[in-house]
Amino acid sequence: MTRKVVKRAPHREVGVINAAWLLNHPVEHESHLERRFVIAALACPVVKDIIHQPLNLPLSGGDKPERYTPDFKVVFSDGGSVIVEVKPEVFLQKHEEKLKLAELLLRADGQRFLVITDTLIDSQALAARALLLMRYGRLRFTDEEAMECLQTMRRVCDGNSSVKTLVSQGLSEPLVWNLVARHKCRVPVDFTVDAEQAVFVDPVEGDNHDYFKSWFGIEAR
Repeated sequence: MTRKVVKRAPHREVGVINAAWLLNHPVEHESHLERRFVIAALACPVVKDIIHQPLNLPLSGGDKPERYTPDFKVVFSDGGSVIVEVKPEVFLQKHEEKLKLAELLLRADGQRFLVITDTLIDSQALAARALLLMRYGRLRFTDEEAMECLQTMRRVCDGNSSVKTLVSQGLSEPLVWNLVARHKCRVPVDFTVDAEQAVFVDPVEGDNHDYFKSWFGIEAR
């Protein structure tokens, strides 16, 4: 496979995240903030795919024609999706009119829209904790090892069990966290990557979009 080369533009931190344990393609980012968003979103158990710059939207209403390209499209396990703009909170007021217009146009097209700020991404060190989880995602285990671990977890867990309890049953702690990173089991948004953390084997119930919002501390409206 030919390695994709991402060109660096002035004043931008361009790169890609290769989350091969979860996605079948790399995800580009154009800033440190976008990178932290992708890392935090990959840890969310309802996320199935993340697409960089998914569309180009013509905006009207100003003095001259303008086009808007949102940062990401996030696809959920239940088939839903949301268009996401990642923006430093300090710049929200400056771009408020454009973002409101984009939201109206996207909603008219049946698409949901979220603005996620640095405050939300970095709240409670979400991105930093998700980065620790990502490191476990990069580990490699056989399908047989993963299946045996999941079967044991379902047998041992009464809804959920701590990592320490699972390890006491003979399971590999790195493999347990690898399965969490691969969304084969899950942890809550306030998770810590340690032995006391409870791991849940049941899937998320309810609307995945609402769960994704709660992952970033966005209250339902």
